[in-house]
Amino acid sequence: MVTTKLILKRSFSNAEIDEFLERRLAEAGYAGMDMEKLPLGYRLNVTVVKPGLVIGRKGMGIRDLTDELSSRFKLENLSINVVEVTNPDLNPRIVAARIASMAQRGMAFRRAIMVALAGVMRAGAMGCEITVRGKLRSERAHHERHVQGIIPKSGNMTDLVVAKAVTDVLLKMGLYGIQVSIAFRDAVPPDFEAIKAKAPEPAPSEGLKPEGAGNANA
Repeated sequence: MVTTKLILKRSFSNAEIDEFLERRLAEAGYAGMDMEKLPLGYRLNVTVVKPGLVIGRKGMGIRDLTDELSSRFKLENLSINVVEVTNPDLNPRIVAARIASMAQRGMAFRRAIMVALAGVMRAGAMGCEITVRGKLRSERAHHERHVQGIIPKSGNMTDLVVAKAVTDVLLKMGLYGIQVSIAFRDAVPPDFEAIKAKAPEPAPSEGLKPEGAGNANA
């Protein structure tokens, strides 16, 4: 019971840190975090598009962020490791944030979705699905879903190859929800060629004569 409470408390704390970093590092293209418990403290791995904006000039930015996180969330001996996103177009969290940013600048949601879909597919994704919910066409809430490529919907394949992210954006008409799902081609398990190799080859048929057929020269 005590272990369960500790796990829940740690998960809740990580969710709060993640929400804080999403606001604090929005300009740096925040893509996620991972907290590690070390024997003498904590190590926070932060993934962003622009590491220079997090590190700051002469490391001042990351020192300020470390002090702020340590004080706010009571993290002793905290060290932060900044990781650069190798391909932002294949990160669903970044794609969702880009759609929200384009909507805030006045671009129509449908156009923003199409721009994002094109970028994801050009980056080599197996498929992408983007859904937006809110007051899209009238005072009543609606949703639009746009899909390109292949997106597994159920089974173990979904857990293996699909990554999802959800964000929201507040506009004049109200609050809009944006969900992005990306399927990764490289994560698809290879075909089981061994099964095919084990299958025995069929023996060539010898053309059996019909029963009762005699020799033509008899």
